Amino acid sequence: MKHLGQLQIIADQNNGNRAIGTRGFNATLDYITSQLEQNTNLVIHHEYFTVRNSIVEGIPQLQSQINGLVTNHVYRTDFTYFSFSSRANFGSFIRLVSIPNLGCQESDWMNAAVADSVAIVKRGNCTFIEKSQLAEKYHVKGLFVYNDGLAPDRFQPLQGATTHFNSTIPAYFLSYNLGMQFVNAASDPSTNAGVIMNIDVKDAEGIGNICADTPTGDKTKTIIIGSHSDGVSDGSGINDNGSGTVANLVLALNLARLLQTASLNYAQYQYRIRFCWWGAEELGLLGSIYHVEQAALASATIESGRLEDYLLYFNYDMLASPNPNFGISDSVQVPSGTPNQAVYGTDRITDLFQQWFKEQKLPWTKSGVGGGSDFVPFLTSGIAVGGVNTGAGGIKSPDERDQYAALMGTGNGGIANAPYDSCYHQQCDRITNVNPSAYEKVVKAAAYAIEHVGRLNGLEGWLYPQGRAKTPKLLDRKKLYNMHNDTHLF
Repeated sequence: MKHLGQLQIIADQNNGNRAIGTRGFNATLDYITSQLEQNTNLVIHHEYFTVRNSIVEGIPQLQSQINGLVTNHVYRTDFTYFSFSSRANFGSFIRLVSIPNLGCQESDWMNAAVADSVAIVKRGNCTFIEKSQLAEKYHVKGLFVYNDGLAPDRFQPLQGATTHFNSTIPAYFLSYNLGMQFVNAASDPSTNAGVIMNIDVKDAEGIGNICADTPTGDKTKTIIIGSHSDGVSDGSGINDNGSGTVANLVLALNLARLLQTASLNYAQYQYRIRFCWWGAEELGLLGSIYHVEQAALASATIESGRLEDYLLYFNYDMLASPNPNFGISDSVQVPSGTPNQAVYGTDRITDLFQQWFKEQKLPWTKSGVGGGSDFVPFLTSGIAVGGVNTGAGGIKSPDERDQYAALMGTGNGGIANAPYDSCYHQQCDRITNVNPSAYEKVVKAAAYAIEHVGRLNGLEGWLYPQGRAKTPKLLDRKKLYNMHNDTHLF
């Protein structure tokens, strides 16, 4: 908890967040690096990449003119921006056009005469990515998506919505009330409804990944333990993913201490262990994708990491949810095109974690690997993956609550019909938002998994009895980005 407390201090000292492109994110990387340098003999590597259109400077502006009345709308109350929105600086009011039928079909846009207008479309039926792709295809000047008002949390503008990869149009997310006002105005030509959008965005340069390797162990047989070090722009990001960041750091610090303290007689692993902290996961797995792309290059070295040397990837993302389950990564849902060899190895790691939870008389829940975190680029490249988590914005069912209470005791199964983390991607994701008991259990599970596979003779054959995929698949960066953001359905 000490390290989590330090991440909270970092966020508090840097405008309340640790998102990429901020001082809070850079301070997070500095903290990880200093802890590794001061307390271990691990070999530290840094790599840097650029994220396009990812930093918004100043406060986005939105102005409307309806029946000649000009109104300035309030950022965060009336609207927010989509991540990867392009810049906009409208010099005059642009015609507002309402898109019918939720804007998920070509015909919705084809018949709306949207070229050179700002299109407004209701949330629902398809992803925000699909809506933005259609908007761009039909040459809009800007895009508004508005909330649907179907639940108490569906009235305010959504924070953290994401447009499609390499978008070239500005995009805002509107509250339900403002959206309905604009739709009604756009539906009546006599109102002469128009809007002005102003948003200044720039690329985030020098976004960092950190990896730290044990100095011993076969470098051509590497086990990677990864977690993302960034948070969203709203909130301190302590559960998501300060909890994974710190778990990874504590695992690294303790393993390094064991390996370099002669009096402990702790035997060296036969495999290199690599601990990594990825940047820009929240914007589409960009740090881990970049690392895998670099590892697949012909110019990659054994020291920097070659894809063929990676046997296994563990991922730790959200480990301290306040209303937790114990989610074990499972191959029930795998990204399309994943090599079968990697699926088999993933199942073996799933079984390993399940066995540990059974031995500890703890419940567990299947957690798919369909696209939500940094295991995806490794898995789709043919590398077996595994990990545990404690849940994000999903809802704990009464059956799951009862299952957990049966093993952990009445009152310890959590709250049914409530999110695993009600502060997911929100300002309240602070140090007070973590469950220390659940956190301790999953970190122990992670430590057990490293020890087990690190001591296992013939790990490669155990994971890949039919051999590994002959040629690692080239990553489809756009596909992986869109896969990660498919949670933005609605």
